[in-house]
This record gives sequence, C-alpha cells and structure tokens, in this order.
Amino acid sequence: MKKVAELKIFGHKLLIRSDENEEYIRAIEDYLNTKIEEVRENTKAVSSLDLALLAALNITGEVIKNKEILEKLGRKSEELSLKIDRRLV
Repeated sequence: MKKVAELKIFGHKLLIRSDENEEYIRAIEDYLNTKIEEVRENTKAVSSLDLALLAALNITGEVIKNKEILEKLGRKSEELSLKIDRRLV
C-alpha cells in the first residue's frame, strides 16, 4: 500500500506517494539535496529550477555510467561463466 511522505528538497516541501520504506525515501531526499548543493557550490546558477535541472543532469549522467559498468560486468561474468563451464566439461 502506498504511503504518503513529505520531502523537503532544497527548501521546497513535496508530498509523494510511495511503496518504499521511510529509510529509503529519506536516503533519496538526502542524496538529491546533496547533489543540488554540489551544483549550487560549483555554478553561478541561482534559480532553484536551474539548480534542480543541473542536479538532474548530473544524476542522469551517473545512472548512465553505472548502467554501462553493470552491462560490462554482466558481459564479463557471462564470459567467465562460459570459460568455467568449458573447463568442467
């Protein structure tokens, strides 16, 4: 059952519905606030919308890089599994 949680993202209150537990939701809230703060410290952007969009771009870049790493690891795992299978036969 979805629960309502109140988040505070860069000073803005946001109500969400989620099946996730409170700890997970707070981890996301903290991560996003940290990323927005990093952008604020490293750019001249002042509007909260610009900061949020730049943080979203940075997070998207992280996700894409991590996805590529996972795909490479998956391929490497498959290759190693085949090598092991060949040696066992």
